Amino acid sequence: MSKPSVDLSIIIVTWNTAQVTRRCLLSLQKYLKKIPRKEIIVIDNGSTDNTRSALAALSFIKYIYRPNNFGFSSSCNLGFSHSIGRSVLFLNSDMQLIDDSLVDMYTFFIRQPHIAAIGPMFLNPDRTPQPSVFPPQTLTNAFKEYWLNLPAFSKYLPPSSKPQPVYCISGGAFLIKRSDFESAGRWDEKYFFYYEDLDLCRRLYNLKRQIYFYPSCQIIHHHGLSGQKLASPQTQWKRLIPGSIIFHGHFIHYLLFAIIRTSQIFKKL
Repeated sequence: MSKPSVDLSIIIVTWNTAQVTRRCLLSLQKYLKKIPRKEIIVIDNGSTDNTRSALAALSFIKYIYRPNNFGFSSSCNLGFSHSIGRSVLFLNSDMQLIDDSLVDMYTFFIRQPHIAAIGPMFLNPDRTPQPSVFPPQTLTNAFKEYWLNLPAFSKYLPPSSKPQPVYCISGGAFLIKRSDFESAGRWDEKYFFYYEDLDLCRRLYNLKRQIYFYPSCQIIHHHGLSGQKLASPQTQWKRLIPGSIIFHGHFIHYLLFAIIRTSQIFKKL
């Protein structure tokens, strides 16, 4: 007998962000009422704060506790294995809905069979736009940005107010069709945190499936609230290195580092 299905599964991974996660979940409950056939799955990566008690009263979620922090990709895949939605939204715990525009993005998405994945516009807590779209992470694009001052490598905000195809969207709010997620091989669990979204988008791109940015849907992103517990602000950049080496390979990673670092040194002269 096949599993019963819902229209949308929402998977949230949390680690020691009890009140942030609770705020995210309550915003989903408030603004997604127009999607009645949904499920919300929270994967707790071994939190040692009061996450369990803070979420205990939220009867509309499925809560799964893991004894250790196994990283974003592994826990998202675990959540997916427990889900039954035709579409799946992977959502960071530090996201906060401010209206029901996510319903509009979802409705647009399910009506477009050529689109594999779609993401909203991120906002800072003060409601200013936050870049969340990645261009291809190539040596050429790095040289253009860091030596020629042409935006080509860093995250950016597309200028158009209409839905549009892009190369990669942030994994902070990543809506994907179940079949496409399976076809692409799910999240690669070699990535603990960072670069897993670039990796998945690259695989979707290689499968010739489209990825879209939907700017009319706007969600507050309280950026880095989980990551800041793993490292100080001064050393956060070092946490990108393992993912970059996996994504690019050692040779390209160190060439990229050389392009960026020599540019920084040159500009200080």
